[in-house]
Amino acid sequence: MKGGLHGIYFLHGAEDLLLIESLDKLRANAFKNEYKEKSRFTVSGRFNWDQVLGDLKTQSLFSEKKILEIHMPNSRPGKKGSEALIKLVEEITEDQLLIIICGKLEKDILRSKWVGFLNKKSVSVECKKVYPSQLPMWIKSRLRDQGLSINREALDMFVALTEGNLFVAMQSIDRLLLMETEKSVTMEDINQCVADGAHFDLFQLTDAAIMKKPSRVLRIFESLKKEGTQPFELMRVINWEIKNLYDLMTDIGDGISINKAMQQARVWPNKQKMIGSFLQSINKQHMEDILDQACSVDKIIKGVNKGNPWDEISRLLFMFASKSRTSQ
Repeated sequence: MKGGLHGIYFLHGAEDLLLIESLDKLRANAFKNEYKEKSRFTVSGRFNWDQVLGDLKTQSLFSEKKILEIHMPNSRPGKKGSEALIKLVEEITEDQLLIIICGKLEKDILRSKWVGFLNKKSVSVECKKVYPSQLPMWIKSRLRDQGLSINREALDMFVALTEGNLFVAMQSIDRLLLMETEKSVTMEDINQCVADGAHFDLFQLTDAAIMKKPSRVLRIFESLKKEGTQPFELMRVINWEIKNLYDLMTDIGDGISINKAMQQARVWPNKQKMIGSFLQSINKQHMEDILDQACSVDKIIKGVNKGNPWDEISRLLFMFASKSRTSQ
């Protein structure tokens, strides 16, 4: 096939977003290669495979190149379907592009004759589930495919904003590609990228808390609730800030100056004055109290403990503005 296209593609896997993305790329490539017609079939219930075989043999009046898509969400075509799929692969012509899309293939399906045949005759693309623990490497790999690298701090921030949500990660990467990003993605790039997305107000919220502005905290907090922001989304950014503040306070406790600690932690220049003032206003016991409250909120969100997550997040945010109590 011209343009690097194979005649048959077999897309399968548990990650729906990656399946959709792979299919979209195939369609776009096919269109560039003058595939003007498309037939789509979704296999369910008592599906009539004869209509698919009939469509394969039907030539348009102008004999244009054609795409034939077969969607099998449950990945189980049955005996007749298995035979039909093998026949389709055997009879596909040079002017036809066959794309078979399935969900996750269980072990018994992987051993089936039709899957083995497709794996031999097609370009097989497995879209594996991307778990939260795998997200950092997935983001790094996706950026590398676009000719970009990312430093550790920026990657940590990226993960904090998108952990567990592949769709948000994909959208954020798309925004980065639209920006005039250098070859190495930095914290500043992530900050600018986030500023164009829904998480911008989350940073405004944590900044207001660190600056000890309770009225502004309340206004942004209530606004985010009304907009449909979920507690776990808030806690991603809040936990990110708390971790950075706690690490800074630990370094300061080890004898490092505030300015030196912020420099080593690569705190954004526009946040150094704000964070420096906050660190000077609290003691380690206060920071540990904030950390304990954040852990309590996470347990409520995960269902380990009972409670109202919104009430506890509000309490956590206002702890930033409260006075430090004397260490025991």
